[in-house]
Amino acid sequence: METPVTLRDDKHHLVRVFIKGGMVTPEDLMAILEASGTLGNEFIFFGSRQDILFPARSGSLTNLAEQLATRQIDVRQGHRDLFQNLVSSTVAIGITNTTEWLDLGSYRSVLDAFAHPPQLKINITDPRQAMVPLFTGDLNFVASTKPQYWYLYLRNAHAGDRLEKWPTLVHSTDIAKLSVFLEQRLLKDRMAMLPDLIAGLAEHIKLNTIVTREDLRLPTPYFPYYEGMESLGNGKSWLGLYWRNNRFHIPFLVRACQLCIDGRIPYFYITPWKSFVIKDIRDDDRLEWEKLMGGMGINMRHSSLELNWHIPVLDEEALQLKQFLVGELDQQDICTHGLTFSIITEDSPRWFTSIVIKRKGARGNRSTESFDLYYAERFDPNTLRYFEYAKGVAMDVIPALLVELSKSYYSRVAPKT
Repeated sequence: METPVTLRDDKHHLVRVFIKGGMVTPEDLMAILEASGTLGNEFIFFGSRQDILFPARSGSLTNLAEQLATRQIDVRQGHRDLFQNLVSSTVAIGITNTTEWLDLGSYRSVLDAFAHPPQLKINITDPRQAMVPLFTGDLNFVASTKPQYWYLYLRNAHAGDRLEKWPTLVHSTDIAKLSVFLEQRLLKDRMAMLPDLIAGLAEHIKLNTIVTREDLRLPTPYFPYYEGMESLGNGKSWLGLYWRNNRFHIPFLVRACQLCIDGRIPYFYITPWKSFVIKDIRDDDRLEWEKLMGGMGINMRHSSLELNWHIPVLDEEALQLKQFLVGELDQQDICTHGLTFSIITEDSPRWFTSIVIKRKGARGNRSTESFDLYYAERFDPNTLRYFEYAKGVAMDVIPALLVELSKSYYSRVAPKT
């Protein structure tokens, strides 16, 4: 066993395991856990693009890739990798509102058509759910009401990062090949705009498209509670688990994998909120799952105030700030259900939470450190429009500002219950 990389090491030591669409079989996850364990790790992380991360020294990558290649699991190393994980909202099926025609088979047909990890960020999502952000990709395919047809919204960071709507709906069978075509064009010319990309398309590929006058309709955002053991109906349940520090212990996950294999559960589902969901747990097997969690001290009763945050991986200062803010809001009995928050410590233009707290000043220097606060239009991150709420405030001031924003959300935006 190798000497593990410490958490103080650079993020470039993180290995990224690509989990296509955020779905991984228990057998594949078991192989990933074993590979991480051989490097001396006691836990893994989940990333915001539904990938799996863990520390490894640079020289370990070759052996690691060979070890996982037998299961066709793609591994890369580096915080700023050239390749990206495919994101999908499969995790939302059975848990939140979903588009009627969009089932697991529909997602699988799209995801399986991608032979290799893309270099662009690609999202394949259902607009009726709020667990997975719609527009954080370079190519964002969003389900329409017409079965097997999708809207496409392009978001090119090198050309203003604004959304451009593809003129037609795209069929499920064409998503992968259109993505490859657009990726090749955009990697060659990062400033290419929509008319440039459309020009000459017919000479290269034929698409099964239809024209629609119906605009994409986004429901009122209402972030779901994704933790605990809940019924799916038909004698089955789903289980959602979350760790405050995003360190998921390998021994627990190995035992969970074995229970999934024994119960013929096909997938683990990774959320962008650094948690995971297991579906199709038979009611007859619930006792075994409860014994596992109880025996290993797993808490399934975090408040929504804990669950609706996004912070960077391996950023202890961001984690400490979140803990401070959650503690302050909890003492004031403030409800934030439906809202989402993020702490930004590096340049990250693609925000996907209702409220954003952006740190300024030198890292770890309290004398120069301050924060800017932003909120999304209608508190809906899918609008991609953010407004500044406060600028250059001290950390101790943030809780009061979050209380103000939460009250504003509930008075003006939140759906009636």
